[in-house]
Amino acid sequence: MEPTDHRSCAYGLRHQTRCLSAIKSNDGKSRFIIGTQELLKPNEVHLLTFDEDMFEISSTIYSHPHEIWDISASKDDPDLFFTCYKQVLDGQKVLSKASLWRMKQERSNSDQGDLEISHHQQPRGELDHILSLDVGDGTVKKVIWQDNTEVISVEDWRMCIWDIDIKQGTTKLTGSINAPDKNFKFTNAVMNPHSQEVVAVYGRSIQGWNLGSLKPTFTITDSQPALILCIDYNPNRPFQIATGGDDCKVRIWDVRDPTAGPIMTIQDHTHWVWSVAYNKFHDQLMLTSSSDCQVNLQSIVSISTGAGYKYGDAGDLEQDPDDDSDADNMQDTPTDGLVQAFDQHEDSVYQVAWSSVDPWLFLSLSYDGRAVMNQVPSEEKFKIIMN
Repeated sequence: MEPTDHRSCAYGLRHQTRCLSAIKSNDGKSRFIIGTQELLKPNEVHLLTFDEDMFEISSTIYSHPHEIWDISASKDDPDLFFTCYKQVLDGQKVLSKASLWRMKQERSNSDQGDLEISHHQQPRGELDHILSLDVGDGTVKKVIWQDNTEVISVEDWRMCIWDIDIKQGTTKLTGSINAPDKNFKFTNAVMNPHSQEVVAVYGRSIQGWNLGSLKPTFTITDSQPALILCIDYNPNRPFQIATGGDDCKVRIWDVRDPTAGPIMTIQDHTHWVWSVAYNKFHDQLMLTSSSDCQVNLQSIVSISTGAGYKYGDAGDLEQDPDDDSDADNMQDTPTDGLVQAFDQHEDSVYQVAWSSVDPWLFLSLSYDGRAVMNQVPSEEKFKIIMN
């Protein structure tokens, strides 16, 4: 049900888009970067800043030389980000590259107050090219930040670990991991926020590797009948990951028992699931997006870090049938299920991302260049705060 106090803010780009990333904030404002994907037109990076008081988005636009397939902001420096892009040489040969950039112009806010903002009136900035990863003839799909000295590039058939020196603009390849199955390329990967581990998906399987030894830590083989497209790691609960695939389902796993199957399966989409994102402040909240043009906000409280004190032991749930206060309290407690479906897009929604500073704010991005800022409904927010 749509809450009466719900507000959203939309930003339109004149380009096709499929990637965004939340930026670390030093001033408490929510910021995101978006990369455009045009084969024959000039491409851009859009830095979006959300003004909570005015409830509007302002932007700064940076020219980017090629179509962007993925964008990844630094966890430590709000001005640094990697892009993965394709460069066409002599009209024939296509090279896949990954480069690190720095935004030069100081951010500024727009004076325009309309909710639907046209980007041509926004200020422009410049990008400084810092370095590029030498991926050879491989196709690099994304770059994962470990910290400002180490990153991982995810390619079709391998993942490479790089030492980077931002001041000197140099890189050094320190290790690589080959795709375990010759029939399936790597499709996505994520860092384990709790240890030195990278987790990747390929085909219908999931596998983790220790970054020190480069040896596997777990394997979930043929985890589902569909291809896996996206993955995220629970930022607050070790050993828990979520995946989405082309069977419209989201599955949540406990990697300590790879043969047990998913601990939860969610099917509220009607087409491929392209993005899944845990809320790092409240991991009982999860965002998913799909090519059904929909963004879903899910509650998975029963398997979150809040499960213990929200649900307690079985004995704690025993109620006095004559005690109405217990029934009222249960109604105000978060429960598993779809919190809200957001249908503000008219094209495939390839990515969603939570704000790095506001636990209740998130941005979704569709292929037609429409970015929409939304908030967790107040009713669900109060349930979480009060419990």
